[in-house]
Amino acid sequence: MKKITVLFFSLVLTFFICANSMAQEKAVTKIAFVKHNKEIINFTLTSSKPFIFGGNRYMLYIGDKDFTRYEQSKNNGKGTLTFFIPAEDFNALKEGASIYLSYGRVTNGGTQDLEEVSKQSRRCWSLGKFSNKLLTK
Repeated sequence: MKKITVLFFSLVLTFFICANSMAQEKAVTKIAFVKHNKEIINFTLTSSKPFIFGGNRYMLYIGDKDFTRYEQSKNNGKGTLTFFIPAEDFNALKEGASIYLSYGRVTNGGTQDLEEVSKQSRRCWSLGKFSNKLLTK
């Protein structure tokens, strides 16, 4: 009887350890809106899960430019990040440039690295291509 009890608890413990160590799904992150606010463009992203509040910073990459000034919030279990891009910098961005979001700096080498990282990492997201048409009044 003692062996059966030990075996049972071992199986239960193994089940809980395996269930907790399964990979979590990557949050769905997308561009919510891009609005002009005086000399600043508010580039707002939303996520199906709250964004991490931690020691690293989120970075928005558009083409060969990166932006780190933002504010973040969570509401009803979902996350919001609003990056503040100077209008002059926004207007200089190239049409069709790739857009990525990362938690911390993930590359030293360009968009090809970001594309690979976004496929493999839960801390990097591909958000599509840049267009001036994203900007709403």
